[in-house]
Amino acid sequence: MRFFIALISILNYGVLLAQTPGPNELYKKIATCYQQNPYELEIVRHIHKNVFEYDTTIFHFGYLSLNKEEFFIFTFDSTFSITSGLLSSDDNYQLQTNSPEKIRIKKNELNGTIYRRLNEIPAKQASTFLKLVTRFSLPSSVTLKNNKYSAEVRQGNLETDTSTFRITKITQTIPYKKDYHQYDEFHYIQLPDSIEKMIKEQIKILTSSAKDFSVTTFKELEKKQVLSENFKGKQFEFKNLVSCNKGSVDSVIQSKYVIFDFFYQACLPCHKMTGYILDWLPKTDTSKIVLIGVNRFDSEYSMKMEIKNRNINYPIIIANQAKEIARRYVQEGYPNLLLVSPDGTILEHHIGMSKSFLTKAEKIISQ
Repeated sequence: MRFFIALISILNYGVLLAQTPGPNELYKKIATCYQQNPYELEIVRHIHKNVFEYDTTIFHFGYLSLNKEEFFIFTFDSTFSITSGLLSSDDNYQLQTNSPEKIRIKKNELNGTIYRRLNEIPAKQASTFLKLVTRFSLPSSVTLKNNKYSAEVRQGNLETDTSTFRITKITQTIPYKKDYHQYDEFHYIQLPDSIEKMIKEQIKILTSSAKDFSVTTFKELEKKQVLSENFKGKQFEFKNLVSCNKGSVDSVIQSKYVIFDFFYQACLPCHKMTGYILDWLPKTDTSKIVLIGVNRFDSEYSMKMEIKNRNINYPIIIANQAKEIARRYVQEGYPNLLLVSPDGTILEHHIGMSKSFLTKAEKIISQ
């Protein structure tokens, strides 16, 4: 039996070897592959090797065509949550999941940035044979290695699948010295369907919400930067709080500690942090602490749909009152968290997603 399996493998390998395409033919087949699958999600693992071949940079990015004109290049963390991305068509905008703004980026500002480098990697950009050749240059030879077509080029190596001609790996050499070279490896990976679906849903939420985001620039953001104010020990300044789903909040928070959770719907780290809080609350004394959401950006209709769809059972403050509170207490980005004592003193202020905020809150409440 093993003999026949080995024989079949040898025959298949022989057929592939005989069908190994020439340089021009390989590139045309790669381009055809991407033309026929223009809206598939492309995920890449990037590894940078230094001159001594140590891995100095490892991160993942992805690419998705949104329509014929627009595409979204994005980076994500180890939990497959998108952290930021470049929305590109005629104009380029950077979207950050912790900031409800579109940052306009000029093409010359992309030079040297992560997005310029990602945009030059021939993933979904291989819409024509000419584009592919222009971006990566013609290979001098094509060989069959480990059931992959390997094309040697001036800058490095291009590897493709033998059946689909989908790019599976790119190695780009960066000349350093005579005896040493740095190089980048781009491994194109296939994720489970469930994770791909989750990533696509995140992209849909973020890019759809971005249509209503205000537009800014990096220069404008630099002008707005101010020294962070330390709120710890100060009094929470707002009274007569009213939520869109539970009415008056004052009676709910009376004589209790309060976590004010500042968020907006397209903020994926915000959703994660709120999830951490909701998982944590039942484990502590809920007679002593409550959660209040504050959303200054989304409309009443949108927020009420969110409350209904996700069965949100804690008060959410929106509209003008949320804007006033956020204008006073939100700094740098989202999520933003305050822990307020029963007498109205701000005990903790945290910017960003962190379980340590809850650890500190637990110690304070248990005293």
